[in-house]
Amino acid sequence: MRIKNRLSPYPILDNYGDDYVDSSFTVDYDVMSQFTEVYGELKFNLQNEDIEKLIANGSAEFVAHIECPSTCYRTVVSSSENEMQFRMDCNVLSKVIEIRTFIVLKKDVDNYHSIKFNPDYDGETFNLKAHQIIAIGTAKNFDIEKDDKDLDSLPSIISIVKVTEKKKGAISVNTDGDYKIIVGLDEEIFGLYARLGKTTFKTTCFSVVLLPALLIIIQRMHEFRNDEEFSSRHWFKVINKILEDNKVYLDDITVVDDSLLNKCQLIFGNPILRCFKELEEVSERL
Repeated sequence: MRIKNRLSPYPILDNYGDDYVDSSFTVDYDVMSQFTEVYGELKFNLQNEDIEKLIANGSAEFVAHIECPSTCYRTVVSSSENEMQFRMDCNVLSKVIEIRTFIVLKKDVDNYHSIKFNPDYDGETFNLKAHQIIAIGTAKNFDIEKDDKDLDSLPSIISIVKVTEKKKGAISVNTDGDYKIIVGLDEEIFGLYARLGKTTFKTTCFSVVLLPALLIIIQRMHEFRNDEEFSSRHWFKVINKILEDNKVYLDDITVVDDSLLNKCQLIFGNPILRCFKELEEVSERL
């Protein structure tokens, strides 16, 4: 969404016009990509008491319009607070996202006047309608750092095999090898995985097997991160690089809280939600 300098029938606070004096509306951005998601935090800096009053009494709100021109994805996030957070799936984004910020009316406002109007508007009032923009903030474009090669490297270091030993249980994880991790499934489960994984249940099968396996793998990586022999294994280096490239470090992961589970879900892009969506799509066709 490109904002152009154009005439308006009422005053708008922005950084390229002069409808207001001694007033400003700027935005501080903190946007980053991590695994399969983009996170953002916006802090709004508003210097105008009359517009602040409109937000305080519920007549206006901060709005961020986020758009990816390459994929035509767009969304709108709003808040009455001076800080806002958002997150988006990288799968709907490509190359760059454009963020444009506004203050928008939530309801009609009659006889609006600001003591900070340009002297040209001295004595004038305006009847404004809901959804009209009354301020335009700092605009930013952000490049999307999405490296699918990171996640694509996981299958090269993880093999899923059939295990006939009953004592191994339904699923087992062997991290003793130098090059590959072996995830073992008992005979019946492996048969179901091999068959259903080629159908519409591909995401569900993938997540049901690899999410618990990765929990075990990263837990062991955290526990033996200072063991020279363990940390020198090829698969360890590959996974650790994926984590560190996304600003996740083994020292910060612990089994005491949910940090381990959260990081594993981030790696796979919220697999639980995607599983349920896949199942919902199948159920709707029944």
